[in-house]
Amino acid sequence: MHSSVSTSGLALVAWLLVTAGHAAAQTAESPVDLFERTIRPLLLDRCIECHGPTKQEHQVRLDRRSDVLSGSASDIPLIVPGQPGKSRLWQVLQHAEDDIRMPSSGKLDQPALDAVQSWILQGAPWPETADLEADATARLQRWRQHWAFQPVRVPDLSTQPPNIPTIDWLIDRQLQPHGLQRSPAAPAAVITRRLAYAITGLPPELTDLAAARNAEQTGTLSAWLSDYTERLLAQPQYGERWGRYWLDVARYADTKGYVFTENREYADAWRYREWVIRSLNNDQPFDQFIHQQLAADRLPGADDPAQLAAMGFLTLGRRFLNNTHDIIDDRIDLVTRGLMGVTVSCARCHDHKYDPISQADYYSLYGVFASSEEPGGEPSPLRLVDRPQPVEPVIFVRGSPGNRGPAVPRRFPVALSAPDAPAWQTGSGRLELAQAITSPANPLTARVAVNRIWMHLFGQGLVQTPGDFGVRTEKPQHAELLDWLSAEFMASGWSRKTLLRTILRSETWRQSSDRRPDAEPADPENRLLARMNRQRLDFEAQRDSVLAASGQLDRTVGGPSADLASDPAVTRRAVYARIDRQNLPGLFRTFDLASPDAHAPRRYQTTIPQQALFYLNNTFVLNQSSEIARITAAAGDDRIAAVFAQVLRRTPTAAELADCRSFLQTIAELQQQAGQGGWQLGWGSLPENALSVSSFQPLTVVREGRLQGGDQLPDPQLGWVFLSRNGGHPGNDLQHCAIRRWTADNDCRVLLHGVVTHDSDQGDGVRMKVLASDGRLLAETIAANGTQTVAAAGIQLQAGQFVDFVVDCRTNSSHDSFRSKIVVTQAVDGQPVRIWNSEQDFREAPTPRQDPWAQLAQTLLLTNEFSFID
Repeated sequence: MHSSVSTSGLALVAWLLVTAGHAAAQTAESPVDLFERTIRPLLLDRCIECHGPTKQEHQVRLDRRSDVLSGSASDIPLIVPGQPGKSRLWQVLQHAEDDIRMPSSGKLDQPALDAVQSWILQGAPWPETADLEADATARLQRWRQHWAFQPVRVPDLSTQPPNIPTIDWLIDRQLQPHGLQRSPAAPAAVITRRLAYAITGLPPELTDLAAARNAEQTGTLSAWLSDYTERLLAQPQYGERWGRYWLDVARYADTKGYVFTENREYADAWRYREWVIRSLNNDQPFDQFIHQQLAADRLPGADDPAQLAAMGFLTLGRRFLNNTHDIIDDRIDLVTRGLMGVTVSCARCHDHKYDPISQADYYSLYGVFASSEEPGGEPSPLRLVDRPQPVEPVIFVRGSPGNRGPAVPRRFPVALSAPDAPAWQTGSGRLELAQAITSPANPLTARVAVNRIWMHLFGQGLVQTPGDFGVRTEKPQHAELLDWLSAEFMASGWSRKTLLRTILRSETWRQSSDRRPDAEPADPENRLLARMNRQRLDFEAQRDSVLAASGQLDRTVGGPSADLASDPAVTRRAVYARIDRQNLPGLFRTFDLASPDAHAPRRYQTTIPQQALFYLNNTFVLNQSSEIARITAAAGDDRIAAVFAQVLRRTPTAAELADCRSFLQTIAELQQQAGQGGWQLGWGSLPENALSVSSFQPLTVVREGRLQGGDQLPDPQLGWVFLSRNGGHPGNDLQHCAIRRWTADNDCRVLLHGVVTHDSDQGDGVRMKVLASDGRLLAETIAANGTQTVAAAGIQLQAGQFVDFVVDCRTNSSHDSFRSKIVVTQAVDGQPVRIWNSEQDFREAPTPRQDPWAQLAQTLLLTNEFSFID
């Protein structure tokens, strides 16, 4: 016992010595030095934006000595010298679950917390001459030095060699300090493919690829590419390609979202899309493009419905259960983030945490849109008009419309305005807003537009956050290039086609996309652009390319939306897809289409199994593969080369030819061995006492989980006949029976078992007959107001023979809905090989097995070569 006490005592003494030494080390620094070294920078970096000279949330100010040492929060002193636990400042820094947590941006790290605790323990020393107000004010004005808020400046080009385009020279200046050079030019065929997709979103024609290779061999490639670029820019498909990009910005949809029982449709939404495509094809100056979308009703031509459709930019957003405040917030976000890269909507409830946007700025713009209304009717249901009496906006304190604060004028955000800029007085102010956005004095709009175009051409923007140019966005690697392009863009009269020509003729854009191991250590993300980025086709370009390969692409420009997600027969370009905001089809989500709920600055690319499964199983892909097989059938011995030309736009190598021949032979052999087995769902005639079905026809129309004969039910010719996973309904007579046909894929012996249920207590029920294709009646039953079974064992079938499970209406054609389940147990050479189940095997869109040539075409559609531009 004595020894144990001694050991504990020694441990306690050692602990006290260590603790005392640690405390001495902490207190060795003078109180003033501690404040200046740790507390002052901490307050400036993490506190004064919300608790400084311009803003005092919760009435707490932390930039002045007197306010800190004598202030309080929640009736608790901010500082109790010597007692951190009783100091409100210390309490909120702990981020306790049941308390306010400061800073709101995240808990301080442990060294910072230790410094604050030590400072309070020492009595919270704060020299009387050490107020932070001046430093805080200067810190809050740092946004003025942020690169994006600086005027667009043309870089010094005095040393640029005359034979090097400006883009390439500016890129080289960034590469040289790292000892790097741009990659060599890509082959002519690759550049041609890039140009075709960059401008039109469609693959190049075979004749153009051949001409490019010839120009490369004769040394005339540069001139040929310039001519080819002009031809592409003159095609209406240019407007379709770049129009789809803009529809992402505009959060385009054909529906309103959830609006209770109100009609969800924007019936004329497509007219806005039409206006966008037409404006792009006409190379409408970008400033006018913006003016019309915000204020077409205030411009010459305001009586033209086609022009007024431009205002769909504002009016086609989500309706938020018709909540006016949310609709206006959506429009503010669309205009400021979509056109200028400024997140003004973050200031709805409080001043912006980072950017120089106040609540007053937000509600100034709120007043603009609150002073506009949608009259409906002619001349355009997409339009806005000014209210007879403009709304005089006020700040909604903490974003609550019921808590009205001080009045604010309708004007542009102060940080982007001249000091003496007057409030807007003309109508709602929408036209003045549009003019302010496109003013040469506004440094943001041109930069945002140029960056977005660069992003679509290179796969990544010069600025990595295309929808946020705020103070937290780092200065781009190629800031001089961004400014030069922005200045050129405005100087050209805001011509997007001119900007495209400038970028597309650069060696930077035409360089190879091959890996550069020598550049990767210094630039793993290729921001220096020592090579071209390899890009994957987006959904629209992929789908359009499949149709182009099969020769089925409908190139009609304009018109209403098409429901291509649910109808595989639609062959229009994907830009014309119907977008249902509330029920966005799974196909679109699978391929990363932008959400139409809000402005989308960019699409994020994913690689998921569902994308490959679409190309393996979807009816659209299978149909187009079969069409490719059909149109190449006449090529004879050159058919493999013809399939390559249709899909990949090139000739196969000798090794690829050999692989394809082997592939085709293997598929043919496998299909011959397996036969064509499985289920077919259809209808046909089975007269009384007949032992075989005549005129079997498949049911091909899919509606709500049913396979039926036509768009309507009952069908004018077939009546009520349909089949579903769990049952179906026969037609009105014995000439329109509902039939499940099972075909043997091998010589086999089968055991059949079926259940048929007639649930209704009315009518005379239904009859099921089980017939072999050779005329054998295998089983028969009648289910009337109940459940019956059918069964047959030891049925010998040869490959290709079938069994029909036929349901008819008997003598009374009313109340004939039925439920059924059929199981076929198949054995080959005495061994069970498969159990076929009519419920589990049900497919809404059954397709016949593809022939080998269609499978070859489908395989090429699955390659990276098809789905990537390079």
